Amino acid sequence: MVVASVGWGHRLTALTLLVLLVGGVFAVLVDQVWMARYHFYRDRLEDQQGQLERLERMAASREPIQQLIAQIQQDHQAATQYLPQSAPALAAADLQQRVRAVVEAAGGTLQSTQSLPPVEEGNAVKVTVRASMMGDPDSLPKILHGLESQTPLLFVDNLQVSARPTRVRLPGGRFANHTQTQLHVQFEVAGYLPRAGG
Repeated sequence: MVVASVGWGHRLTALTLLVLLVGGVFAVLVDQVWMARYHFYRDRLEDQQGQLERLERMAASREPIQQLIAQIQQDHQAATQYLPQSAPALAAADLQQRVRAVVEAAGGTLQSTQSLPPVEEGNAVKVTVRASMMGDPDSLPKILHGLESQTPLLFVDNLQVSARPTRVRLPGGRFANHTQTQLHVQFEVAGYLPRAGG
């Protein structure tokens, strides 16, 4: 009888230890799952708090930016930076004449100009002219400076330059022994009109 009770005692102890071991493993797994969820939600909360702080900073800076925009809109000198015409077609025609004058003053030859469709950008209308010209390498910096240093403000964009050597024709129809570089230049020049009611 004593042997039988000792066997049951060992079995009961082993079973208890097994239950405790399984319970401990289960508790560790549950703890890891809960900790993972805790870390996930904590990280999400930190991200949301960071986003809230960024939005609050943006909201705080909105008023000074709006005041600055209002000052610029009320600045009468800012109006001189716009093209003076009232319609895009008139502004494009004037812009073509400005380009011609600058190119010829720098010693270049204007080959063609073309008005591009006007584009609304915010409270302004962008008026663009595409130009094609020939000139020597010294004329190009003068032309670019002449266009971009004007009032109203003009912007040169999409500049494409190709160069080819040409032989110089001398009086009497003969050609010189040396060559000169001739540039073929295409570019766009843009200015802005204030948008009606803007």
